[in-house]
Amino acid sequence: VLRQEEQRRKTAEYEAKLRTQTELAKAAAEADGRIRQERENHDLILEKVKLEAIEKRDTVLKAIEDGGKMIGDGLSSYLDDTEKLRNTAFTVTAVAAG
Repeated sequence: VLRQEEQRRKTAEYEAKLRTQTELAKAAAEADGRIRQERENHDLILEKVKLEAIEKRDTVLKAIEDGGKMIGDGLSSYLDDTEKLRNTAFTVTAVAAG
């Protein structure tokens, strides 16, 4: 009976040791998996940020280009219209004369 109890105790200790080792291995594997996933996600996030920056830059450049084109067209239209130029000259002269 004592021998059987000793065997049971050793078996229980061995099972507990195996469970502990298994839990440690499982935790290490999960940590490694999370680290690997974060590295992969980091690359994807970095690429996404770069693409968003490029898109924003292109949008700003397009807006500047369109604004310049509108101002240029308006100024060209104004300078081509002699009546507007004459009216402007009269207005400036009248304001200067008081």
